[in-house]
Order: sequence, then structure tokens, then C-alpha cells
Amino acid sequence: MNRDAARNMFSLSRNWGLRSCICVALIALLSGCATSVIEPQRPDTVIVLPGIGGDSEVYGQVVHSLHDYGNNDCLRVFGWGYSWPLFWFTMSSSTLHDYTERQLADQIVQWRKLHPHSQIVLIAHSAGAGVVVGALSRLSGTIEVGPVILLAPSLSPDFDLRPALKHAGIIHVFYSSNDEFWQGWGPTIFGTYDGVHRDGAGRTGFSLASLSPAERARVFQHPYQSQWNSLGNHGGHFDWMAEPFVGLVLKPLIDPPLRDASAIAAGRAQSSAANWH
Repeated sequence: MNRDAARNMFSLSRNWGLRSCICVALIALLSGCATSVIEPQRPDTVIVLPGIGGDSEVYGQVVHSLHDYGNNDCLRVFGWGYSWPLFWFTMSSSTLHDYTERQLADQIVQWRKLHPHSQIVLIAHSAGAGVVVGALSRLSGTIEVGPVILLAPSLSPDFDLRPALKHAGIIHVFYSSNDEFWQGWGPTIFGTYDGVHRDGAGRTGFSLASLSPAERARVFQHPYQSQWNSLGNHGGHFDWMAEPFVGLVLKPLIDPPLRDASAIAAGRAQSSAANWH
């Protein structure tokens, strides 16, 4: 099946169930390369959510960077979406969003059943942030994950984080005003993951006005810092995956003692990112 035929099949379908089946088939046919799982036997896990281009070498670099800098958790990339010729579909398809969010939520539930006391870390880039917050909002009961790290999130700045915070112990948000194309011009013309036409939170950060003081205390926003240039991060959309930045700034956010709730409550969870020199 060529890509035009696959796209036509989806657009002609009016039945949600059939659409879902076609979504699954398209993902298998058109998604990017699959990154191998590192340390699959470990109970603690870090799941990386790609942006609209799907799994690729740059996201494989994230898990390998974490491992190279000493993280021994189960490290894997959650493949979703389509490769670049159909990237617009990844951003705009509510059916794909619904299917992918449910799939990630199911994986979180299954992992928690298998490993009741494990840590589940979610690192999401760009549109992957929409999948993460959508999946978290679908969880029930007392399931908690975290930390959650959102890199250049392609969500509107006013997006309501409260449903996600019910299941995320802590959320880190990294954004850069230098991200003019992917978080400025792009979402203004084509819309964010949640369908708003304006600069994305990946350029401005989130407005936290709707959050309670207790909820705001669990969201740490990190604007781009010029000292990160030496780590290969110049504030561009894909610079957040630079190996030294991942190893020296992101990895400490998911390592002990920052896993401890008392450390989070004391605000120490932001120190590695906010005060790196």
C-alpha cells in the first residue's frame, strides 16, 4: 500500500473503529525506525516520547545518552506517529491522538501492575508532550508517575495541566524563545497539538494561573540558559536532545535523591537544571 492510498482509506472511513484499525496499520507502515530497548529487565523505566516525526536517531540518542551517563533503568522510546512526509497528520489527527494516548496509558498501567514499586519517568519532546499529558489524564485510581519532563512542548501556553498533575508527581518544562520556527511560526499557522493557533509552550512556557499553589509547586519551568551552549544546546527545537545536555542536566532530574518525595517538596528537584554552571 502506498502512502496516498493509505491516507485516502483513512479519509474515506466514517466509522471510528475502522479508523482506529487503519491508524494501527498506518503506524506500522509509516512510523520511523524503532530504537532498541536498553536494560529491559530493570523495574524502573524511562519512556521517551518523540515529536511529530516519530522515532528516529535523535530520540535513540536520548536513551543512549542517559545510559552512557550512568542511568541503569529500562530505557526505551515509545514509537508513535508518522515519518516526515505525513508529519502534519501526526499533529492534527484527533483519532491518532486518542489512540496513542490510550496506548501509552495502557502501557503505564501494565508496567505498574508488573512493577508496583517502580519509578516510571516520561520524557516527551514537542508533540510527544501532548501524548503524555493526554495519557496521564486517562489514568484512574492512584497511579502516579514521574518525574515528567516536557521538552519544547507543542501545546498551547494556557493548556490545563491539572488532569495530568493528578498522576504526575512533578513536571519539568523546558522552553526557549529561540525556537522561532517549530514553536513560533509553525503552531501559529498549523496549530498546536491541542489545536490552538499561537506560539507553543515550547517557546513561552505554560501559564500556571489556573493551578492551585500546591499544584504550581510541582511544576518547574526552565527557560533556555546561555550556559547550556557548551552542552550542545543552543535553544533550538532539537537541541534538547544533545548528549551532554541530556547527561548533565536531564539525567540528574530523574536520579536519586531527586526521586524522593521530600526532595521534591523541598524544591531541590529543579537545582540541576536551573543552577547548572
